[in-house]
Amino acid sequence: HPAAYALVSYQTAWLKTHYPAEFMAAVMSCDMDHTETVVAMLEECKRLDLKVHAPDVNRSFFKFTVPSPKEIVYGLGAIKGAGEAALAGIIAERVKNGRFQDIFDFCRRIDLKKANKRVLEALVFSGAMDSLGLNRASLLKTLPKALALAERAAESASSGQNELFGLGSSTPKAEERIEPEYVDEWSIREKLTHERETLGFYLSGHPIEAYLDVISQICSGRMSELIAAI
Repeated sequence: HPAAYALVSYQTAWLKTHYPAEFMAAVMSCDMDHTETVVAMLEECKRLDLKVHAPDVNRSFFKFTVPSPKEIVYGLGAIKGAGEAALAGIIAERVKNGRFQDIFDFCRRIDLKKANKRVLEALVFSGAMDSLGLNRASLLKTLPKALALAERAAESASSGQNELFGLGSSTPKAEERIEPEYVDEWSIREKLTHERETLGFYLSGHPIEAYLDVISQICSGRMSELIAAI
C-alpha cells in the first residue's frame, strides 16, 4: 500500500515538474465545482509562473485547456449558472463555424433553448464575453435586443418565411440590425462583485487594491511575506 502511494506521488511530481501547465489544468478541471480548490490552484499557478487567461467564449472550452506551454485558458465549466448543455452547444458552434463576431452574431448562432438569458448573463458577469467588442455593462444592456433579434430570425427560419426578398435566407434584414447600447462600464467594485458571483472569487483584481496607498502608510509588509519568513 505505501509503495503504491509512493509511485503515484512520484508520477504526479514528475508531471507537475515537466508539464506544469497541463498538470494544473487537469487538476482544476477535476475540481471545477469546488471554488476553494480552484482558488488554491490559481495561487499555485502564480507560483509556477503560469499565465491563466480569463474565460472567453471565443477561446475557452468546457474544461481548462493549455494553448501553449506556461499558459492556461480558464474553463467555461467553472462559471456558476452556466449549464454544461448550454456551454457544449456554444463551444460546438464556435468550433464548427468560427469565432463569434459580436453579441448579435453570438445570440443568432447559439441554441437559445439551452443557453437562456440567465446563462448569458453569467457569461457577461464573468467576463467570458469581453471579446465581443463591448464592455460588460454595454453587453448586458444590449443583450435583450440581441436575444429578440435572434428569436425573430429563428422563428422566420422555422416557419419557412424568407427574410431577405424571398431569396431563401434566414438572416435578418439589414434594417433590422440593431445598434448596441453603449453605456459606461461598471465601477471596479461592481465589476469585481459580479466576477465573485459567477466565478467564486475576484479574477481581474481585488477591491482592496483601491486602498493600497492608504494601507502602505500603515503596514510595512504583506502577510504572505511574514508567513514565508517563519
